[in-house]
Amino acid sequence: MPTEQFIRKKAVKILADAGWVYWYPPKVKFKQTDIFGIIDLLALKGKKQKNIQLTTLPNISTRRKKITNFLKKNKVEMTVEIWAWHSPKKIFRIEKINGRSSKSK
Repeated sequence: MPTEQFIRKKAVKILADAGWVYWYPPKVKFKQTDIFGIIDLLALKGKKQKNIQLTTLPNISTRRKKITNFLKKNKVEMTVEIWAWHSPKKIFRIEKINGRSSKSK
């Protein structure tokens, strides 16, 4: 199973190569560092913004549920992308979640 750091490095490279600027919170031992508990990585390009949750493919369902519950509970309408690392294929499966519906890409 790939580490969080490994997955983040892969995602950051993809974003940087595509011209996005990015930021992620520094990791602190024994502390949760996700933004609102649902965002691992922020990326900006022009007027566009990506809110990204990084995970592995087996954990995508748990992340989807966590994000959907947060957005509904807090009545937030924002898009969060789940980037799920697929180890055998060495690619990300990207799924967009918003406060009303979810779409796979």
